[in-house]
Amino acid sequence: MRNEATRTIPRFREFEPGSTPRLTSPVTDEQRRAWKTVPERRDRDADVVVAGGGLSGVATAIAAARRGMRVVVVEPTHMLGGQATAAGVSAFDVTFHYDHALNDYGIWGEVVRRTIAIYDDELERPVNVGHYRNVSLTPNVVVVERVLGEMLAEAGVEVLRSTAIVGALRDGAKVVAVVTGAGTVTAPVVVDATEDGIVLALAGVPHRISNGVSNGTTVWGITSPTKAIQDITWTATIRAYPEGLPEELRVPEPPPGYEEARERFVRGYPPAGKSDPKKRKPGPVGFAGFRAAPDLASGNMQIGADYEAVTRTNLNHENDFPVAADYLTDPSARLEYEAAAKLLTISIIYYLQTELGLPWSVVTDEGYADGPEPPRNPLVPEVYAPIERHMPLIPYIRESRRLIGTATLTGKAISREPNRREAVWRTDSVAVGTYHPDLHGRRYHEDFEASLDESLADKPNKWREGPFPIPLGCLVPAFVDGFVAAEKNISTSRLAAGAARVHPTVTAIGEAAGVLAALAVHNGVQPREVPVAAVQLELARGGALVTALSVDGVEPEDPRFAAVTLAVARRRVPCRVRRTPGQEPFIVVDLDAAAEAGGYSIKHLQPWFRWTSGGAPAGSRTLPDANEVVGG
Repeated sequence: MRNEATRTIPRFREFEPGSTPRLTSPVTDEQRRAWKTVPERRDRDADVVVAGGGLSGVATAIAAARRGMRVVVVEPTHMLGGQATAAGVSAFDVTFHYDHALNDYGIWGEVVRRTIAIYDDELERPVNVGHYRNVSLTPNVVVVERVLGEMLAEAGVEVLRSTAIVGALRDGAKVVAVVTGAGTVTAPVVVDATEDGIVLALAGVPHRISNGVSNGTTVWGITSPTKAIQDITWTATIRAYPEGLPEELRVPEPPPGYEEARERFVRGYPPAGKSDPKKRKPGPVGFAGFRAAPDLASGNMQIGADYEAVTRTNLNHENDFPVAADYLTDPSARLEYEAAAKLLTISIIYYLQTELGLPWSVVTDEGYADGPEPPRNPLVPEVYAPIERHMPLIPYIRESRRLIGTATLTGKAISREPNRREAVWRTDSVAVGTYHPDLHGRRYHEDFEASLDESLADKPNKWREGPFPIPLGCLVPAFVDGFVAAEKNISTSRLAAGAARVHPTVTAIGEAAGVLAALAVHNGVQPREVPVAAVQLELARGGALVTALSVDGVEPEDPRFAAVTLAVARRRVPCRVRRTPGQEPFIVVDLDAAAEAGGYSIKHLQPWFRWTSGGAPAGSRTLPDANEVVGG
């Protein structure tokens, strides 16, 4: 059986009842300088250029840099972290029945460990304050952003913040550069890890939008430019002001559309005594527990299900806003959608203040107003500007442009029946997802992709979670060289995209993209020419999970981990899954046989790992050495 002492993730610190946290800001001076910095305008060259500094882009950059690559990240906002920070979705969407497999491996595991450490050791307060359950991870935006920035700096990655992505260059069938507001960045491999897949369009890489396809300039298959994609949400982090609501943070008048949306607010944010206790949202402040965050401005020490004590939360409830395909293709339409989405969330704040009489409004300490320019949409009336400047920098975009890759993940491929079972596994998987195919918005027959043999019938009627494989081919274009997709931009159907878009999954996708890019550059080949087994091996040597579940008896620190992982991922040894009621399942295998089989495979992969540095990539967690064979 698994030895719990081998778990690498710190468990949550136990806080004494009545203890008081340190009321100190976790924001560092370096963080504040980085937010204000506008990069020098000049052309740059690199081994890998990553467009987008979200979770997936950061993971891509770190994975490539740790393997000796010169990496440049281009991020349009002043914050790193994408959906987890700039979009305000700081409550990590993890699938709790797979806590060990998700949170103890790879770069995502490092982000989790370092985040918890800041709360435990520096702030001396809990981070598990969301009321999903007592192991929820709901950190503050500024803490996650700090962790990501520190990890990139340690890896030696150059980051261009507040830098627009305005174009891409091709040399025939090969993407060779990203054009930015700070100059052109040229590299052998370009990675699109943006939140909306903009480089796919700018580089003319064939991709899917809604249920149509596009080459970046023309869209086929969509009968109307208003064909739906998933809803966006413009979130807001709000807190209680018990000392009295500052006048500048009061919403002065009902925003446009307030009356039409009011019924939604009454349902989602009910007055006291008007809610269903079974939904764990009792009024009047029960709404706050769902995505509660540590209140940096107070000594509040609530944890987990203690939702009645919550004083800071993220508004990501009853403010989904429907958008269509033109959100991704028409800048003027996008501006209108985003203004309306912002006003919907401001309407919720108005409702809380005026109809429920709660002294709640936007926080001012999560860094949103601390960039070169405060966020501003010209279509949002000026009267709401004091609120808008403290709202997230971007919306939560659930559905992006999606690459047409050498493999495509579909709803059928991630089917898990019954619930909490593993999908049919593939030997070419390089990342693991666990989430339900959760579509926000249009879910009608005509919204699915018949060209991928997908229909409404493929969407489960009940919640279905459990591991599913993400093949390497989902990251690699079918028709273009010099390009890798990450984030939500990989090759999936709309339905599968609804399961692959959450925090741990896009981070794992980014880590795989970074390893793939590094192997391609080191060996002077195109990403499509790198063997899947080489990517899987190098991911395992970095401590990532590429098997459906964790393997009993071997953790990333074990010298046998890479060989055992490779053997299990490639189906070189018999395996079975052990399931114990109430516990996380895991893979059982003869570890000696797996190490021997994996070692044999490593021998054949050695030519791909004769790094130019003469050994293992600098800064990687490589176990074993790049040319060392374990058990073979």
